[in-house]
Amino acid sequence: MTSRRVLCVLICAFSLSCCASSLKSNVKPAFNIQELTVTEKDLTDCRNYKNVCVMDSSDCISTATDGMLKVSRTRAENFVNTSCHYLFHEMSFTCRWIQLNKDRREIINTFIISRAKDITHCPSLLNLYSSFYLTIKSKNVFNQNVIFSAVYKVKLNEIIQTPRPVITSVNTTDTSLTITWTSGKGTITKCLIRHKHLNESWTETAVFPPSVESLIDGLQPFTEYSLSVSCVNGLSRWSDWSAETRVKTSESRPTAAPSVSYYVSSDKKSRIRQLWLLWKALDTKDARGLIRGYEVSYTPIKQPSMRQVVYTSDLKTVVSIMTEEYDVTVAAYNSAGQSPHRRIRVHADLPQDVPAVKGLWVYSEGPSLRLHWEHEFTAVNVSEFAIEWHCAENKDSSRWERVNGSTFTTILTGIRPDEIYNISVYSVSDTLCSRSTSISANLQHGTLLDLVRFRLVNVTKSSVSVQWVWQETKLSINVLQYRLVLKGKHDSQSLRIFPNTQQHSFYNLQANTRYSVFIHGETTTGNFSKASLDVNTPLLDYEEIVKLAVPVLFLVLGFGIFFILTRTVWKEYFFPNIANPGHSLIGRWLLNPHYEGSDKICVQQLDNFFVVDQQTERNIIHVEHCMSVVSEDEDLIPSKICSNCEGTTQTLWKSNSDYEENTQTPSSVTEYINCPIIPANLDYVQNGQIPG
Repeated sequence: MTSRRVLCVLICAFSLSCCASSLKSNVKPAFNIQELTVTEKDLTDCRNYKNVCVMDSSDCISTATDGMLKVSRTRAENFVNTSCHYLFHEMSFTCRWIQLNKDRREIINTFIISRAKDITHCPSLLNLYSSFYLTIKSKNVFNQNVIFSAVYKVKLNEIIQTPRPVITSVNTTDTSLTITWTSGKGTITKCLIRHKHLNESWTETAVFPPSVESLIDGLQPFTEYSLSVSCVNGLSRWSDWSAETRVKTSESRPTAAPSVSYYVSSDKKSRIRQLWLLWKALDTKDARGLIRGYEVSYTPIKQPSMRQVVYTSDLKTVVSIMTEEYDVTVAAYNSAGQSPHRRIRVHADLPQDVPAVKGLWVYSEGPSLRLHWEHEFTAVNVSEFAIEWHCAENKDSSRWERVNGSTFTTILTGIRPDEIYNISVYSVSDTLCSRSTSISANLQHGTLLDLVRFRLVNVTKSSVSVQWVWQETKLSINVLQYRLVLKGKHDSQSLRIFPNTQQHSFYNLQANTRYSVFIHGETTTGNFSKASLDVNTPLLDYEEIVKLAVPVLFLVLGFGIFFILTRTVWKEYFFPNIANPGHSLIGRWLLNPHYEGSDKICVQQLDNFFVVDQQTERNIIHVEHCMSVVSEDEDLIPSKICSNCEGTTQTLWKSNSDYEENTQTPSSVTEYINCPIIPANLDYVQNGQIPG
C-alpha cells in the first residue's frame, strides 16, 4: 500500500509540474521600452571600489567584477536593441532598450559605470574624450528581483548626438505649412521634417539646409497634420525627433457640388405642390473646410423672374411650387467660398416611381438604436438609403447617414437615453427619391408603437383574414419584432409584421377545421403573447351555396312557367270553354219558353248605331225592365204602366207561377246587351221569337 501511495504522489506531482510548465509557456513576454538619462550630478563614487561609478550607493554591493559579469551573462537576453548617445552641450548620457519581462509592474533602472583604472572624480566622467564600461541594472519594486544587462563598452566621442529641435511656430494656408524651430547652441548643418495625417504613416521631406523657416507644400485643405523635426550637427548623430506638433490647414472653396435628389408630393384639390429636396453631405476632401450652409434656388422655366432662393444648414428642404417645370440649383459654402452648383430639372406633374421603404422597425442595442427596414425590388435601381433622425422636441438638430442600396439595417449612435427620436428613411435613385417612411423610438423602449384591436375580418373554407391597429404608446417594452402565427391540425404559417401592414390573409387552409391565430412579440429575454383568437373554417363558402341554390331556383321557376303555358294551350285548343247563356239576363230571357205577352208589343225602331270593335259591326239595344209586384199565381201580363209606346219598346211582364219558383225576379237594373243588328224591316218581337 505504501508503494502505491508513493506512486500516486509522484504521478500527481509530475502532472502539476507539466501543467505549470504549460501555463508558463503560454504566458507571452512583455515588451517594455526603457530609457534612462544620466548627467554629471547623478553619478557618485563607490568607496570600496575606486574604478566604479554608480547612481545609487546600494549598487556598490554588486560591483564585484566576477560576480557582476556572471549575473550579466545569465540575464543579458532580457535587454534587446540597446543604444546610447551623448549630448555634448547638455553633458548628458542616455540609453534606450527593449526589456523582455513577463512582469509588467514597476521597474527601477540604474547605470553601473566602471573602468580598468581608478576614476578620480565620477561627476567629471561624462566628457567628450571619456570611455568606460556600462552595465544596466533593473530591479522589480514588488518582488525585489534584480537583473543585469551585458557589459557595454562606451566611447562618448563616437556617440555624440545633435540636440533635439523644438518647433516654435507653424503658419498655415489651405495647402501648405511654414515651420520655425530652434536646435540649441550648436551649429546645424541639415534637417528633416516629417508629417502625417491622422493614423497614416509618416512622410519625410528631403534633407534641406537649415534656415529660419521651412515650407511644406501639397497638403489637403482643412486637414489636421502632425509635424516633427530632426537635425544633425557636423559629424554627430541625427537628433531625436522633436515633440509632435498638431496643426490644421486652412479652408478653401468646396471643389464638388452636392448630390441632389427630389420628390414631389401633390394635392388633388389644389395646384400647389410640395417639392422635397435632399442632398448628400460633401466628403472632407471635397468640402475643404467646415460647410456652413447650402444655397437652394428654384426658378419656373416659363417665368424666370419668379426665382426664389432659400438658405439652410440642413441636408433637406421643402418648398412650395406650382404645377410647372422648374430649374433647381443647390450649392454648399464655407468660410472660403461657394461650391459649384448642382442643377436639376423638376417636372411637377411627372409621376415618380421610386418606392418607399416598408417594414421599418427600431429596437435598442446597448447605447445605440438598431434600425431595420424592407424594400420592394422594382425596375427602379435604388442606389442608397438616406436616414434622418432628430429629437422630437428639437427638429433643427437633424443628423443624417447614407447607406448602400443593398443594406437594410444600420446603427444610430449618439442616442441620449431620455430623448424620443423621430427617424425617417428615404430611398434614393439618382436624382429621384421616395417619400419618407417615419417611426418614433427611444433608447429605453425601442419603437414606440403598440399593437391593439386584433380581430377577425373574413373566414372562408380555405382562408382566414385578420386585422389589427397600430397606435403610439410609451408603455411598451423593447420588442425586437412581432410575428403573426396561424396554427391548425395540419397547417402552420408564420410571418413578421411591421407598422406598414394592418391586415393579412392566410390561404390554402382546410375546410371545416379549427385554427388558432395569434400575435407574439420577440424580446432579448424571450417571447410573449400579444393577442389571439380561434376560428373554424366552414364546410361550404357563401359563393358555393349561391352557386348551388341559383340553378335550383331557375329550375323551379322554369317548371312553373312551363306548367302555366301548357295548361293555357291545353284549355285553348283541346278543352275550350263553352258559353253558358244562363249566366246573363237576356240569355235567360231568350232561353225561357214560358214568357207570354199580348198579341202585339211595341218595339222601338232603332237607328243604325255602329260600333267598330275588332272590325265587327254590332247594334246596341237599350232594354228597360219595368216590373210590377204580382201574385205568385198570376201570369206575367202586360201592364198599362208603360202606356206610351211611341218611341219605346217597354213591356211589363208577369211571371208565371210555375216558372217563378225556379227563377229570380229581374231587378230594375238597366242592362245593355250587345246583340246582332236587327234587320230594318222588323219592328216588333212576338213571344220571344224573332221572325225570319
